[in-house]
Amino acid sequence: MITFLVLLAAIVGFAIVIARDYGHFGSSNIVDRDAQRQQAELSAMLDRMSHHL
Repeated sequence: MITFLVLLAAIVGFAIVIARDYGHFGSSNIVDRDAQRQQAELSAMLDRMSHHL
């Protein structure tokens, strides 16, 4: 069970790193609503996981 949680945390962490890297491409004046929504969902997932550890 702990192995599964560690693996899930690693996958989510990797997804957050990738999502943040994509935020640097393109024009910085344009707000990307999809990227903001994805980042908020990933942050919520991490928060939920931290309560279970």
